[in-house]
Amino acid sequence: MDSPFIFSREVVNDAFAGRREELSWLTSNLSNRENTVLIAPAGYGKKSLVRNAFIQAKKQTEFKLCTCHLFNVRDEYAFYTSLTHELLSAACATADEWTAVADQLLPLSQPQVTVNERKSNTIQILFDRQRLLQHANETLLLPERLAERQNTPFIVWINDFQQIADFDNAADFQKRLLAQWKHHHRAGYVLCGDKVNAMNRLFAEGRPFYNFAEQIPLEPVEEKPFVEYIIRSFSKSGRVIAREFAETIWRTTRGYPFYTQQFAHLCWVNTQGFVNDSMMDGATTDLINHNDRFFRSLVDTLTTPQINYLRAIIDGIDRFSAAEVILRYGLNSSANITRVRGALENKEVIHCVRNKPRFIDPVFELWMKKRYFDAE
Repeated sequence: MDSPFIFSREVVNDAFAGRREELSWLTSNLSNRENTVLIAPAGYGKKSLVRNAFIQAKKQTEFKLCTCHLFNVRDEYAFYTSLTHELLSAACATADEWTAVADQLLPLSQPQVTVNERKSNTIQILFDRQRLLQHANETLLLPERLAERQNTPFIVWINDFQQIADFDNAADFQKRLLAQWKHHHRAGYVLCGDKVNAMNRLFAEGRPFYNFAEQIPLEPVEEKPFVEYIIRSFSKSGRVIAREFAETIWRTTRGYPFYTQQFAHLCWVNTQGFVNDSMMDGATTDLINHNDRFFRSLVDTLTTPQINYLRAIIDGIDRFSAAEVILRYGLNSSANITRVRGALENKEVIHCVRNKPRFIDPVFELWMKKRYFDAE
């Protein structure tokens, strides 16, 4: 029997638990082509939320969806090429259609459309780098012009949007992009990013993208619907989990969807009947073991002061600049604390909640407590 708990891919329909308010909000934005930004760490359910919102919005209005992933995009040329490829994939069915659209809407950049027979006849588009960069506005106008040409709204869904902050001349690129996109009415944008601090900086007041899109805040999935989902999923598969154990799963993972689903799955595979205390303990150990390699790799990138700072967070320290705290945790000075905190934010290990540093990843914090510091 397959596990009812899905944590390695998007979840839709009955497997999507909680976030009803955010789902309704995003569905409305999609239907009205309101630009939206979603900021949350990887595994927090952004893609599942967007996918379910698309399903709901499709019932209300017709549109075409372009999905663009920037995780491997490092410069402007790659951005324009990837965006154009995905837009034409969404708009056209054949290579001839690709060529016709390119000839009409990209006359200055003059791309070549080819069919790669080695890759199942995949259609590809190739640009001359210099010409594309010189006429980049053609690509940035493409979503709106495609919508006009086909008389159908376009929704452009971009993942890992924070990558654009690392481009050469990033500020100029962002201004150019925004100068075109802010005038689009037939095309709407959903901009998602996993790196919380980097995304927040992109959309901060005073930055080019400030007020370009409405941000839908993503908090942890609410406890009650997730607990009910866990109990119901166990029951449907002929197994039983007590409410207190389901609540423990949610609280241990703090409603972080990937980990909540993963922890529930590990409890599910450890029992054929009723979940008991020893099964919960075993599943907790399994949860840590499953993520051990990634967390070890992460710790290897941290300096000793950064690790000491994390220990202080775990110990509940709030006043990091106090002399006794600096001495106890080897933080050297108040100026060094600022540098350490900034480095941990840049590495997306911590973020600030009401000016207090907190771990972004609750299971990494659990791993640090149980495996790293207890092993000393």
